[in-house]
Amino acid sequence: MTPAELFFDLVFVFVITQVTHAVETHPGWEGLLKGLFPMVVVWWMFSGFGWLTNAVRPDAVPVRLLLTLAMMGFFIMGLDVPYAFEPEGWAFPLAYLAVVAIHGLLYLTADAPSARQAILRNMPFNAAAGVLVLVAPHLPDAWGWVCWVAAVLILYLSPFLGRIRGFVIEPHHFVERHALLLLVALGESVVAIGIGAESSESHAVDAPLALGVALGVAVATGVWWVYFDGDEARAEAEFEKAAARRRQMLAYYAFTGAHLVMIIGVVLIAAGITDAIHHLGAHTNRWWLGCGTATFLTGHAIYRGLLGSGRIADRLVGALCAVPLGIAASVAGWVGMTVVVVILATVATIDHSLALRGTVTGIDGDTAAD
Repeated sequence: MTPAELFFDLVFVFVITQVTHAVETHPGWEGLLKGLFPMVVVWWMFSGFGWLTNAVRPDAVPVRLLLTLAMMGFFIMGLDVPYAFEPEGWAFPLAYLAVVAIHGLLYLTADAPSARQAILRNMPFNAAAGVLVLVAPHLPDAWGWVCWVAAVLILYLSPFLGRIRGFVIEPHHFVERHALLLLVALGESVVAIGIGAESSESHAVDAPLALGVALGVAVATGVWWVYFDGDEARAEAEFEKAAARRRQMLAYYAFTGAHLVMIIGVVLIAAGITDAIHHLGAHTNRWWLGCGTATFLTGHAIYRGLLGSGRIADRLVGALCAVPLGIAASVAGWVGMTVVVVILATVATIDHSLALRGTVTGIDGDTAAD
């Protein structure tokens, strides 16, 4: 992982912040989907740059310049997330199409001929999704939604339609890059604590606010601990064992796919933290914290299950408990955050304790050494 890649990934924090804000300000299914659909499209290309830097080192000056242009495109997309479904939101699809062009151009400089051929097979699907998103706001609402759904399906089915073989996958870099992307996304849950602490009337930190901030940090720490507790080393070891064809499919399912599920969970958790601190002693949104925690834990269970890198039962049990307990705990913000902290701490502690005893097992029953 190079400093250029880490710097590039920082723009993703802004995208996640914009999506979280869009979800918060328009609660309900329509607001949720209007926030998540643009993020799903952005994530596809952002993850694509993780695949790209497996094949093209970002050391040369022309590569860095093009990556800077791509950063500008992603930032513009982030700015336009709230307007992506509106005719005036034309900058979102145009910036997306510019990023697709930059991504394809950089891939064509790869040393591996198979990588160049692979991007030529898949680039038309990336561009077609951008055209659908560009057209969608100018159609009747129902057809606009059809265009967005079609765009997402084209992107996420394109590995099969365009054949995924040929892409260069280097396990260590790939695991590290996606882990750091998730860490960057987790930055939004920390930002959410500060946003939640803001109020219409500025005042010094008092006891209730201190409690809310402490619980928010505990929630963010729980999410971090569940993922970053030895998983990277085990995932890399399993990834390394896979044959080339299986490695490409694991890259798609476990990283592009399962990480998207986890990031959606982080967005909902961040929205829930902000809401909970704003309404520390009052009723909060019934769904955000519980459903966000369940989504994150389910995504991590999928990730582990695909790679065979650790236990998944405790994550699935935690996910099943999180939704009803989250709904029950929505009577007050501090109660909701406390429940989520307990769930995440229980999952992380059980897993950590078993790992220390050398009995962390995958879904196939094999022992996975730390």
